[in-house]
Amino acid sequence: MKTKFIKSICLVAATAIALLPSCSKDKLAELNAPQNAVGFIIPENIFTNVLLNTPRNSYSVMASGMQYFSTYKEVPGVGDKYFSFNGASVDFVAFYTNNLNRLYVLNNALAATDVNKKSIVRILRAYTYHQLTDIAGDVPYFDALKGEQGTLSPKYDTQQAIYLDMLKELKESAEALNPSNPSFTTGDLFYKGDVSKWKKFAYTLMLRLAMRLSEASPATAQTWVQTAIAGGVMTSDADIAKITYTNTTGNINPKTQNLTNGDYATPGGDNVEGGKYAATFIDRLKSTNDPRLSVISIVWQQNGAGGAYVANNSPAVQRGMVSASLNTRPADFDTYSEPSQLVINFAAPILIMGPAEANLLVAEAAARGWTSTTTAASAYNAAVRSGMTQWALWPTVGVSSGVITAAQIDAYLAANPYVSTASLEAQIEQINTQKWLSMFGDDYEVYANWRRTGYPRLKKVNYVGNVTGGFMFRRFALPISERLVNQANYLEALSRQGFSENTDDNLLTKVWWDKKAGLPFNFN
Repeated sequence: MKTKFIKSICLVAATAIALLPSCSKDKLAELNAPQNAVGFIIPENIFTNVLLNTPRNSYSVMASGMQYFSTYKEVPGVGDKYFSFNGASVDFVAFYTNNLNRLYVLNNALAATDVNKKSIVRILRAYTYHQLTDIAGDVPYFDALKGEQGTLSPKYDTQQAIYLDMLKELKESAEALNPSNPSFTTGDLFYKGDVSKWKKFAYTLMLRLAMRLSEASPATAQTWVQTAIAGGVMTSDADIAKITYTNTTGNINPKTQNLTNGDYATPGGDNVEGGKYAATFIDRLKSTNDPRLSVISIVWQQNGAGGAYVANNSPAVQRGMVSASLNTRPADFDTYSEPSQLVINFAAPILIMGPAEANLLVAEAAARGWTSTTTAASAYNAAVRSGMTQWALWPTVGVSSGVITAAQIDAYLAANPYVSTASLEAQIEQINTQKWLSMFGDDYEVYANWRRTGYPRLKKVNYVGNVTGGFMFRRFALPISERLVNQANYLEALSRQGFSENTDDNLLTKVWWDKKAGLPFNFN
């Protein structure tokens, strides 16, 4: 009986084995594949992810360094005191892994006939690379993301070569965009598939990059500035590239969330990191009666002894804190201005690029004699209007509303007119100081533009022992991890740009286009 039972089991097993498919290499590979892996790519989803990563959380040292914010603490506030390399190292993962690699995968997933989509991918690639090279200088570009082709140690390309290629990429992409052909739709957080607006985005970015070369290569800059203006840049608030949030799970503004968690969790009295507005910023807004002051700034005032804190956005009470009160919390700390609830609202939008910047760039081009399409004054006035009306995109919160009326704007322009008769340098200062005001929140671009022009004029911040002598740094340090994975190219790039690894002067070494005469130090 026992023998028959064993024979039966063997017969069943043999039958089951016979019914199994052949054990080919392909079948074995399927067994080893992760059971929860996605085996296909959805381009719209990747595209959305790239757009969400585009603003990234700005390096806090930029906002402090551009003297929007002041701090009293030593370590968290490296930006306004230039204390160390902490916080001033390039995040290659954020650039290469999070966005550039996704753009590479997305481009490969698109068909050759998806001309509009491929063109937009190229535009976003240029946008990402320009931010990367602007803070780092020479970086892997032409050989980057070629690991599948065997390039595991990409060489670092010069910033000059990178810029010329980015401009070419933008021109070719903008010219290829055709509103009659399909594009991204539901995944397009900026424009919902409006290709004509992507074309304006491309030419506005081209204008930004072209003007970046104004000191390094004026003739090249002029040529590309004229190409961009002729192509058509942003002119109205409807052209703004932005990401909208709703303060719901999964749809919270990451920048304002970080600001709140780091400084402003509850109103008044417990601002432990010292994130008050800087005197440089607030004094400028107050001295010109800028209507944006009551939109973005408040002072928390206690309602009687032990009472609740109440936000006051009256311009008269706003005051900025002097930068770099090293480890010393002022006795009157609560009387200084900080971001309004409107600014740090989790549902606040993030603006990527818009007509305020475009018009200021056109104004500078006109002042330099590089365009006759408009006057510098006309473009400047249009920029000021856009820089103020764009705040209506922010939801009203507490005492602060982003709605600035036409009458308020008219009054501001009347009191602070564009001075067409001033010297070119004075006009460039007025234009680019206005850019600092209009682009509050876009730390990458304001930091880059300050290095190019020297404006706004910042306050020198110094104390014994800081690594830059009180001067604002000119670049970020390359990640030390590159020494481990790409040593030869990394060290060659450092040497080519005039500094060595971990030396104190690398934060003051300029990138290629940073050549304004009389700089790097332009202070009041």
